[in-house]
Amino acid sequence: MEKYREWLTERYYSQKCIKDFIMRIGLFTKWLKFQGLTLKTIDYKGLLSYIGDLQTQEKSKTSINTTLRSIEHYYTFLQIRNIALNVRLRGTYQEQILLLSEEELLQIYSNYQNTTKHGYFKYSNKLILGLMIFQALDKQDIMNLALKDIDLTKGTFQVPAGVRRKNERIIQLEAHQIIPLHDYIINYRGIGRNGKKSLESSERLFHPNVNKEQRIHDQLKALAKAIRVQNPDLNFKRLTQLKQSRIGIWIDLYGLRKTQYLAGYKDVGNIEKYRNKDMKNLSKQIEMFHPLN
Repeated sequence: MEKYREWLTERYYSQKCIKDFIMRIGLFTKWLKFQGLTLKTIDYKGLLSYIGDLQTQEKSKTSINTTLRSIEHYYTFLQIRNIALNVRLRGTYQEQILLLSEEELLQIYSNYQNTTKHGYFKYSNKLILGLMIFQALDKQDIMNLALKDIDLTKGTFQVPAGVRRKNERIIQLEAHQIIPLHDYIINYRGIGRNGKKSLESSERLFHPNVNKEQRIHDQLKALAKAIRVQNPDLNFKRLTQLKQSRIGIWIDLYGLRKTQYLAGYKDVGNIEKYRNKDMKNLSKQIEMFHPLN
């Protein structure tokens, strides 16, 4: 399982998620052995039988779908016929997407005060926040960015392709981002936990905090907490809202295709839901404030 663990780590899954996936694969392979089956001999009907067993154990639909996703990943890793590809139970609850307005995003950015004393967090926190708010970057994008990807002369940067769903793209920096980013690269990049130069080496932009997945996880968790504390009047829950909100704003400004490029998604379906969410909200407002009957 060590190679599978490494494979998942390369795809930026958290250690907690990796541990859960491996646990679920262990239960699945144990069930296969009990049934006299193997990963290669089980078919789609056999997978349905396993799903039925999970249901008799009163596992929730969400839990079963997580198990199916872990099985799908394991088959992809093994490069054998994937019986779990896109197999999911329907009717699971999807949390409501809460999009922020341009004004609310600007409020979060302007209100942000860096309170952390952590060396390799405090020098990059607001830079990372800005890239999430203005360029819709996510955790994987932040980790992938390399020093060579930044062109401060042109005021642009190239976001590398993601392992799974993301394409490479070139994005414009806001004017106010250029000088702080230059200052960070020249004076603070590579500063470690105790305010001293890190002994680690890395070509990544946010060195050394992205060298280890747990570090960036801790940094982003603390950043989200600070935003909630500093903006108690906003309906802010997690950092993914920043990316989602920017994508929603881009759709209004540029349409789906350009937004798809800017967000980097290979499938336009990954961003359509933000447009649909706006239409649902509009319909609700019409029904509430402008009834037709």
